[in-house]
Amino acid sequence: PPGLKRALREDKDVFVRCVTEQMLTYALGRGLEPSDRRAVNTIVAALGRENDRFSALLTEIVKSDPFQKRTTPGESR
Repeated sequence: PPGLKRALREDKDVFVRCVTEQMLTYALGRGLEPSDRRAVNTIVAALGRENDRFSALLTEIVKSDPFQKRTTPGESR
């Protein structure tokens, strides 16, 4: 555990981006596409302003364009 804590602190930006990508993937129910990169960058920036709080991550995902514009299987736009 001490080694893991140290690694997470040293590579915090990488960790935050990875968690953001994984949570957005789960929220969208699909893999990320190149067009989702902008949303990931926006979410990561917002998390930095919010002290990387998990609640901020969830809020930013729900506010993101990919989440707002997602469709369910069989649904047409």
